[in-house]
Amino acid sequence: MSPKKNSASRPSNNGGGGKTGGGNGNVSHRTDNEQSGNNLSERIIANESLLATESERHATSKSLYGDCTARISGNLSCIHDRVRLRAYESVLRSIKGKSVLHLGCGMGLVSMIAARSLASAVVAVDRSAIVDAAQVVANKNGLNNISFFRGALVDVVQNFPVRQFDVIICEWMGPFLINDPLLEEALYARNNLLASNGVMCPDSSSIHVVGVSDYCFHMDTVEFWGNVYGFKMEPMKALVQREVEMCRVPTSSIVTTTCLAHTVNIASINNLDDKSSLNDFVVPFSVRATKDTTVNFLTFYIDARFTNPHDPGANFVLGVRPGGTNPWTETSVALHEPLPLKGGEVLSGELKVCLLNPTRGITTVEVTARTSGNVVNIETKGTYNYQRY
Repeated sequence: MSPKKNSASRPSNNGGGGKTGGGNGNVSHRTDNEQSGNNLSERIIANESLLATESERHATSKSLYGDCTARISGNLSCIHDRVRLRAYESVLRSIKGKSVLHLGCGMGLVSMIAARSLASAVVAVDRSAIVDAAQVVANKNGLNNISFFRGALVDVVQNFPVRQFDVIICEWMGPFLINDPLLEEALYARNNLLASNGVMCPDSSSIHVVGVSDYCFHMDTVEFWGNVYGFKMEPMKALVQREVEMCRVPTSSIVTTTCLAHTVNIASINNLDDKSSLNDFVVPFSVRATKDTTVNFLTFYIDARFTNPHDPGANFVLGVRPGGTNPWTETSVALHEPLPLKGGEVLSGELKVCLLNPTRGITTVEVTARTSGNVVNIETKGTYNYQRY
């Protein structure tokens, strides 16, 4: 759990430490108590920006954890992603006089680019408290054509200055395509707020599969439970093997080619319903070993695409580079049986994704993988659980 912001502003009682503000030459003529009091005031003033907000003062540990996207550190990766920003700039270069809705706006950088590009109106929505800071930044930059709203889309839509949008920007894709909670809002916006000639950006996303060999990570996370400080904890192994790992994969650990397994277009996604399975999918995949190896994990990457029917120059692909820096963190599942492969041998299988709870992004993932028999015939199957926090 993140520490409270105002913890850094609590001074020590002994008045020690160096000065945080500039001196005026008269400090040496003050008593020790006066000097200590002055340093205390300077430290409090210097750290005023670190004090907790009103909402944070009354927040519980659960609410602070649940709004982790309000932390600046959680938004830095998007701000530093120049490829991503250039892609959206290409979409917004001809936005003059048009209306834009940005769902999941975060710090509002893309929204402010749209406003600077002379959009007639920009509406930015996010459930996180980060939009409060984004509104201050927009005002600081004199962007009067942008409005920020905090909350669920259905709760704030009545306050929008416009009700139809030419462009709706929303990164609705989840680690397994259909399992991001934001998808529900994107579909609502598609059905109710998109102008007749409007576009959703991005409009499609694909999931890719690659084989990974990482014996050390496998031992640390799976086989580790056989003996933990002398205790037999094998039951934990079964639990671990049902979890999905969210982490970067080193390039050196990738030992197969990449396979594009499935693509979805937001225009064809059905409205989400807890009892509906219309968006679930089962797809085959096939990858080829690049060397003699043993595959311990299968890793999944997603990309995002935008195809503009009115301006082909605005088309983009936020692509996948296995082992590189990607817009979205890759997800991995540990195979229940390691698969030995000869160089050039094919590893095939199926991926089944079932969305159990759209609002919370709870997903069941079933993975089947098998060798071609160049070393040995093995088929392994596992069921994994994913939930976004």
